[in-house]
Amino acid sequence: MFELTADAARVTRTNAASALAHLLRILKSSPQDLWLDTIRRASPGIHDALIFWMLEQTECDFAIAVHAFYLIDPSQYLDTPRPLPQRPNPGQYFAQVLMNWDKGYYRIHNLTVEQQDAHPRTIARLNQKSLVRPKGTLPFVIPDRFLNPTGGQPATLPHYLSPDDATHLWPIYAALQLRVPSQPPGLQRKIAKARQAIERLSFRSRRS
Repeated sequence: MFELTADAARVTRTNAASALAHLLRILKSSPQDLWLDTIRRASPGIHDALIFWMLEQTECDFAIAVHAFYLIDPSQYLDTPRPLPQRPNPGQYFAQVLMNWDKGYYRIHNLTVEQQDAHPRTIARLNQKSLVRPKGTLPFVIPDRFLNPTGGQPATLPHYLSPDDATHLWPIYAALQLRVPSQPPGLQRKIAKARQAIERLSFRSRRS
């Protein structure tokens, strides 16, 4: 399944495009749990190409689409509503999700939408703005399921699939600036943790 393991050691010496290509190949043969974990590590503006790719895949789970939909507060699009672009560009998550929903995407819903994907206050704000708009006056339709994203099971990742701990994944995620520990798994991280613990003890002893 992970034929890229040998290549992963060289990722830090390649450019971001090469690292992204490695990651997409891995995601294509990985469970959606890793997809959701990955998008939770991503940042708008930095990882638009990665998120765009996920949302364009027919197997993309509903929870991943919801995360992208709420990544940039969607209620802002109800303040001055405009028609959706014909072809959304990377970063136009709101439009991309709604247009793909109309095509039949995101009907697979195995994973739970958690607070880190869509904060209850953000969901409430979108619902409130949706309610005050007369029905049929918006140039787009927000499906009810996105206004109340419930259901599914929490994502679970085995140790060998966690970007924090898997030696074949950490270098790729680190090269792409996806949120992972600053030190690679293994001895270096253990040494770094030990140094931090010693520094904390030293600081406490100086204060006491």
